Amino acid sequence: MPHAGQFEDVGKHVFVPWNASREAARAVWDGLPFIAGADATDVITFDPEKLGLGQGDLPDPDIGADLARHGAKVTVGAEPSAGVDIGDLILSRAADKGADLIVMGAYGHSRLRELVLGGATRAIFESMTVPTLMSH
Repeated sequence: MPHAGQFEDVGKHVFVPWNASREAARAVWDGLPFIAGADATDVITFDPEKLGLGQGDLPDPDIGADLARHGAKVTVGAEPSAGVDIGDLILSRAADKGADLIVMGAYGHSRLRELVLGGATRAIFESMTVPTLMSH
């Protein structure tokens, strides 16, 4: 939970930054009760071509279909990062979409690498503005 702000309604609009990693899949599974019960869920992959998910119009259509089978009202999309830090993009897009919950994988890199070079997990922990469910 962010250290500032009031969060009376959590889970009505879920934002999932998706990179098809084991950690992201685990987070989606752990967050499935929120995702299935949400009014809307946005799944966005940043730089899908770098992840090998750039085939077709959607970065990973299977995640959308899988979530829809569980009753989620899901929209799947992709965006270029344009060199912006992924952690900052996650928080920015969550705000743009009006999300009240982020569901994401944590520590896709070793913790040492995150400590030295930074990463999305570290950026979210340092600047969290929305309640976030992370899984590793």
